[in-house]
Amino acid sequence: MPKERFENSKGFVLSSIGAAVGLGNAVRFPGLCAKYGGGAFLTVYIVALAVLGVPLLCAEIALGRRTGGGAPKCFASLSPRGEKAGWAVSFNSLFVAVIYAGLIGWILSMAVKIFPLSLSGGGNARDYFFTEVLPSRKDGVISGFSPLVLVCILATWAAIFFCLAGGIKRVAKVAAYSVYLPLLLLLFLAVRGLFYPRCGEALYALFTPDFSAFLSPELWATALSQVFFSLSVAAGIMPAFGACLPERTNIFKCSVIISAADFCVSLLSSVVLFTTLYGNNLENSLLSGGLNTAFEVYPVALSRLFGDCKWLSAATGCAFYLSLALMAIQSAVSMAEAALSPLAEVSGVGKKRLSAVVCAVCAAVCCVCSTTAAPVLVDIGDKFCNCYLILALGAAESALIGYGGGRGGLADEINRFTGRLKLNRAAFTFSVKFVCPAALVSLTIWNIAELCAFGGLYGGYPVWAQFAFGWTPVALCALSGFAIAFFFRPKAVKRKTARKIP
Repeated sequence: MPKERFENSKGFVLSSIGAAVGLGNAVRFPGLCAKYGGGAFLTVYIVALAVLGVPLLCAEIALGRRTGGGAPKCFASLSPRGEKAGWAVSFNSLFVAVIYAGLIGWILSMAVKIFPLSLSGGGNARDYFFTEVLPSRKDGVISGFSPLVLVCILATWAAIFFCLAGGIKRVAKVAAYSVYLPLLLLLFLAVRGLFYPRCGEALYALFTPDFSAFLSPELWATALSQVFFSLSVAAGIMPAFGACLPERTNIFKCSVIISAADFCVSLLSSVVLFTTLYGNNLENSLLSGGLNTAFEVYPVALSRLFGDCKWLSAATGCAFYLSLALMAIQSAVSMAEAALSPLAEVSGVGKKRLSAVVCAVCAAVCCVCSTTAAPVLVDIGDKFCNCYLILALGAAESALIGYGGGRGGLADEINRFTGRLKLNRAAFTFSVKFVCPAALVSLTIWNIAELCAFGGLYGGYPVWAQFAFGWTPVALCALSGFAIAFFFRPKAVKRKTARKIP
């Protein structure tokens, strides 16, 4: 099977930025800034990005280029037992892609509904989505579904299949739209925010550090976590993209560009959120963060965006949610690619056929995100797969990179086609060998202790929901490597043996 390649480094950078920039940048990052002292959170985040994020991002891309494969092959080059951890990383990304696709279905539904909602003056915009568009239950019981959300979810998976079936080159072409168009809209909203009377107050709250916040361990833990989540490291995406790098690509330069672009989008989103909410006297909603921001806070602010000019507010609101969907689709495509690339290699199945099967199965599972249980399952699944498990896998990955037998020469691989600006070998070694493992292991222990403090349960949800939507996906990811070895490796061995028989 011929190896796919990006046409140029620009396609790789755009695809990587598209994978990194997602809902976390647009809705989670601004809420964390509000919660953890504005400039204090930004300061810790920038330090963590430089000391932890960039070195680990460089290491993942370099491993992908050196081995020519995704996470399983990369981890296997570091340790014989590393391959199973690589499969767990890949399948965890696929589970997170299912969650993301469900959220994209919600976002597209809101893009449809925000227009009439804004024209009507906003009404009860705060409770509109979870009462009118997707009626939900807090007990996780399925008692109905939203046809609109279901259609949007199926359309999302059709778009994901379209991107995956076209290979890595189509992913790069789609990234040009999923990066530039949302960026233009964010710039437009940021400029609009600067004209609010309370703009100065909003920017002061965002950028002025609360120095007492530096003493909070939770601030440091959250900032470190956000760096890893935001850059999509420990998700199997960057090794898969690194394996498709064109010749003579400057890994260090690309990593710096990706990291800087990801941070700038997060910062721009924060400016938009702070100025928009302060301008509409909704600053008390800043601390809600997450899904509350996207589906309860933003509908109120967007419906008031241009005052009496309701049609302009409606059009901007629709464009805003479509931009969110574009960002999230590119991230979901990249997550699915992290699992598809190594699966196609080990199974020998064509990429297009495999994409069709995987997307069909994932779409069927994702349909549950259109039911009354959707908010509960999304919250639980995101916490277990996109927080607990990804941090544990990140700790394992950083230990493999820092202490694995194949880590020698990784700095040379990163600097192979660099010019004057090179990655400092001593700083890189110190980061991947000491700082990254210590940080990720500490974060993993922090989260395990937090979960144990609540008896192994999260958020007060029913026990059956925690097992169905949380522990079951975690267990499936952990066992995926053994399943791959059982179903595919024996066949590969038999084929090799058969060729040797005269």
